[in-house]
Amino acid sequence: MNLNSKLVLITIIPVLIATSLTSIIIAEFTTRDLFDSSISKIKALCDLTESEMRNPMNNLDVDALNELIDNLEKEKNVLQVLVLFPDGRLFTDGSDADYNFGRVLEDEFIQTSILEDKEMMLVEDDVIHASKPITLTEKIGILVIEYSTKEINSTIQNSIISITVTALIILGISGVVAFQLGRSISGPILKLKENIFRISDGNLENPQVFSNISEIDQLSKQIFEMGEKLEKYQKEMIKTERLAAIGELSSRITHDLRNPLNSLKMAIDILKTKKPEMIKENQEYFDMMQYAVLRMNHQIDEVLGFIKKSPPKRANVKFSEIISKSLESFQFPKNIKISVSENDGMIWCDKNQIQNVIVNLISNSIHAIGKKDGKIIINFQKEKKFDKITVEDNGDGIPADSLDAIFEPLFTTKQTGTGLGLVSCKNTVEAHKGEIYVKNLPTGGVIFTILLPKADVE
Repeated sequence: MNLNSKLVLITIIPVLIATSLTSIIIAEFTTRDLFDSSISKIKALCDLTESEMRNPMNNLDVDALNELIDNLEKEKNVLQVLVLFPDGRLFTDGSDADYNFGRVLEDEFIQTSILEDKEMMLVEDDVIHASKPITLTEKIGILVIEYSTKEINSTIQNSIISITVTALIILGISGVVAFQLGRSISGPILKLKENIFRISDGNLENPQVFSNISEIDQLSKQIFEMGEKLEKYQKEMIKTERLAAIGELSSRITHDLRNPLNSLKMAIDILKTKKPEMIKENQEYFDMMQYAVLRMNHQIDEVLGFIKKSPPKRANVKFSEIISKSLESFQFPKNIKISVSENDGMIWCDKNQIQNVIVNLISNSIHAIGKKDGKIIINFQKEKKFDKITVEDNGDGIPADSLDAIFEPLFTTKQTGTGLGLVSCKNTVEAHKGEIYVKNLPTGGVIFTILLPKADVE
């Protein structure tokens, strides 16, 4: 049995039980009411007729009694009316012939009525038998009425049929509603099932299912979010595995390159000391060599900074000390002006790690400005819970579609970049339990913001 059929049964069975019970109860009460109303009517007829028959019976006026009987038998469903003497002999049955006069009727109900001085009633088959003593100062006769219940039975049957038809209509409507309700529930659930199967097969891009049922919508949202998280984790795992392989290879290469580069740098420094005239004559070429060595060393530092993640060894360090050491790493082009905040204060950080972060950001700003006239502004501000450092430039900025990926490993907008510098910055700042983010400026360029928590905040 499929889900839709089960939901239909779950919905319609209670309705079926409730409708059946209601129908039975209504039929029972309808039958009882009809009989009660008929009994009440017969009692009223007996009371009225008995009061009218007292004088004629006392005077033995058979004509007056017959007239009363004739009028009574014209009442609907009245079958027969008898007037008996107190001893049970027939006085009149309403007919003009008197051949039944004085006859003793062998009827159990009539015989019982003779013995009882009270009103009596008996329901037998399709007839209600009623008797009432005719009394003046004493019992002077007995009134007997036979009343047909065929019409009552017919009314009861019609009522039962109406109730049954109504119940069937209700059940039919309930069935349609249950079917539609089942579809409205089973449809989204089956789609959720398909999404779960797709996720189990590795297809993590699943559409969110919408219905008019908040619980199903919530479940769909959670499955959708689970798929997104699994996709994210999957990508991160692939990226982590790839970076681990790249890191291992890079570590070997960087160590192999570091010594030759240091040798080349030392050779240039020795030539500057021993052969200054040769350096002067070939200044342009030596500058090119020096820049190449500096650039390669910077890229090696980026790779090693990403591979070797050591926990920060924090202490209170002056902001001005960090910035002065960072600026010593650069020979700024003539087209770029550097501006440093006059604000100063102690920062709770690993001096070398934060210095590397600022060096990386300044290097990016220099590259972004290029050969046009530009400026780099470094600010420091103490806030309630954080020490705030900003590095701002008026370079070309970052493409809007790249802002979200700027801190992703191996992502770079530079032809000579490794794509690891900003990742290392992010890792370093987060290791300090801080935050780093970037945004484009309306006037052009970007601003990087670093928030480092104070010692007493942690």
